[in-house]
Amino acid sequence: MKNPVKVLSAPLLVSFLIGGSQMAHAGAWVGEKGSGYHKIAYNAFDADDFFGDNDGFENFQNDSISYYFETGLGNKLALFGSLSLQDLEQTISGQETSSSGLSDLELGLRYSLVDSSAYVLSAAFTFKAPYLYDEDDDLPRGNGQEDYEGRLLFGKSLNKYGYFGAELGYRLRSGTPSDEIRYLLEYGFNATENLYFRTKLDGTESANNASVFLNNNGNLSTPQEFDLGKWELTAGWNFGKPGRYGRGKYGIEFTYTKDVYGDNTLDGETFQIGITYSH
Repeated sequence: MKNPVKVLSAPLLVSFLIGGSQMAHAGAWVGEKGSGYHKIAYNAFDADDFFGDNDGFENFQNDSISYYFETGLGNKLALFGSLSLQDLEQTISGQETSSSGLSDLELGLRYSLVDSSAYVLSAAFTFKAPYLYDEDDDLPRGNGQEDYEGRLLFGKSLNKYGYFGAELGYRLRSGTPSDEIRYLLEYGFNATENLYFRTKLDGTESANNASVFLNNNGNLSTPQEFDLGKWELTAGWNFGKPGRYGRGKYGIEFTYTKDVYGDNTLDGETFQIGITYSH
């Protein structure tokens, strides 16, 4: 297992050396009433390695189209959610299984606790709904259980050097799977009025309290207990200025994500291209 501190240091150093002038979008900030952010993306995930022991594993692929949104509701509150359409293919000991369709739906609320010139602090609650697929498929597109997560999000503007964010959450998973401790470190900046960069370390740590331990439910990407750290690098471009296209601003993002450390889960990488719209 790699040390996450060592993994974090090099990309952050590169980001600081590039420099920047304005603050990019970050998770802890809660938008005003009527404001919003939307992203539709194509994701290509491929794994031919596994953190831990899994005899016979050969390859796992997931080509998906994902949608994420958030909108300000007023009174320091925002609504957010995500859903993806997946095309899965998994090969174990020469046997191939596949599945296509919708995956878990996640919906959440984020509330601003502190919004000062020094820092921002918010709290979020997320519910995961596993109602859009059959958990008994040979290759189900999720674990089939409801999840409930509480999370604290911290953000700090670094002025011309961008922003820094940190998040910590606990995900209660119904049924037999282990609960999870979720954490995230983020740094981003605007290099110009249109060009921005973002980097994240996104981690999941098992609480090791599964009532029945199984490696997976047929899908190696959804084990009962696992640890996983993912490193993400994003470059984005906003077209025009706010208000030029109707009320909002369109953009395009390119993201590379690498699984860098973990246990009992897939070791792969994701390439993503997304279209964003903010208002």
